[in-house]
Amino acid sequence: MKSRCLNSRLFLFLLISIVSVGFRAFAVSPRVAYDMDMACEICAALPLETVEGVWLYPEDNVTVLILKNQNPVAANVYSTYTISVVETSDARLHPGDILGQLSATPESGVYKIELATEKKNDLLLKPKTCMANLGKDGDTFIFKKRNSNLKTRLNLNLNRLLPGFWKIVGIGLSSNSGNSAAAPVGMIKVYPSYDGNGSSRRETRYL
Repeated sequence: MKSRCLNSRLFLFLLISIVSVGFRAFAVSPRVAYDMDMACEICAALPLETVEGVWLYPEDNVTVLILKNQNPVAANVYSTYTISVVETSDARLHPGDILGQLSATPESGVYKIELATEKKNDLLLKPKTCMANLGKDGDTFIFKKRNSNLKTRLNLNLNRLLPGFWKIVGIGLSSNSGNSAAAPVGMIKVYPSYDGNGSSRRETRYL
């Protein structure tokens, strides 16, 4: 009887261990979407944080899905989020590509964005970083521009991924350009919308 009881307990322990490993493996798998419908379905099934959701960067006509990492690096005390491609007009990128990472900082509402700048043999390479401010309404990201001189601006690599993004953010405005009043550049949240109907505060609503 004791032998049967021991065997039963051992079997139950092994079964629980296998199920637990399966859940952990699922939890750390990247959640990506291959179209807008799939991206919205993923978001609708999760308790999203403010920065999570589907975002549009109009300068390069790319839509991305931002979701919190399920297996953050132990040394990183701040939350990190995966940025994956949903839709793009850039033939080098494909839906589901992990384009980069968003990281929280000690300053509330300020995030570090790390994005790949090149793609070779289906690998996204050479990540570059910039800083971004989350809008008070939670549905905009405004990128911080860096001043540069004329020589740096002329040496911009137009073959890199998201050329419009890095032209404005990576190079920024020359301190000698006299264009300090340039309009802010950033991303707009597409889903979930502030009213649940797909509306944007930056688009005219017709009744």
